[in-house]
Amino acid sequence: MPNMNAVINEQIRRLARREIKSNTKSVKKSTTKYRHSIATLKQQMATLTKRLAYVERQLSKAPAAAAEAPEKGRFRAIGVKAHRSKLGLSANEYGKLVGVSGLTIYNWESGKARPRNRETAAKWLAIRGLGKKEALQRLGLSAPGAAASATPRKRGRFPHTAEQTILGLLNGKKSLATSQINQAWKKEGRSGTADVTLGLMVKAKKLKRTKVQGQRGSMYSQP
Repeated sequence: MPNMNAVINEQIRRLARREIKSNTKSVKKSTTKYRHSIATLKQQMATLTKRLAYVERQLSKAPAAAAEAPEKGRFRAIGVKAHRSKLGLSANEYGKLVGVSGLTIYNWESGKARPRNRETAAKWLAIRGLGKKEALQRLGLSAPGAAASATPRKRGRFPHTAEQTILGLLNGKKSLATSQINQAWKKEGRSGTADVTLGLMVKAKKLKRTKVQGQRGSMYSQP
């Protein structure tokens, strides 16, 4: 007759093995899943590290390239001539926009000279995108060549232009509000308001406009 204790012990061991196998099966499955996820993350991290290194290399090269750009092809003699022709300006007028003489403009266009320094080249690059209307406004002209005209234009009923009137109001003052300028505008007998003239002067950088929070209108001052 078999030993009852041995049979019981064997049955216990068999049940224990089944239970352990059942419990460890889910753990093994989770472990395999986690290992796969960790491997994927490591691969992604390695890829991102390489991309970051590439971007950092490109950014380190960018400042040097930007600093050299005005000297390495961004300034072109044919570009100066084409832009001046598009605006319909004389060499002297175009030179005023850049801050150089008319002779310098001729020398640039003919290829006899180039901007002496980066600052001068940057000034030309800054006005290269100007249109005819904005260029004339910066020069204070109504038409190309007006600055060289020997005959002064006759004034109307007012002794000064609208711009001169506004600049005169600001003379000696830190700033004036829109309402103050319009009040003086009407007192002089001008029709409408000064808003249009103020907008044109701000665009031509003859005035600086500052908006006041919680208040209608703006404050204007000389730049």
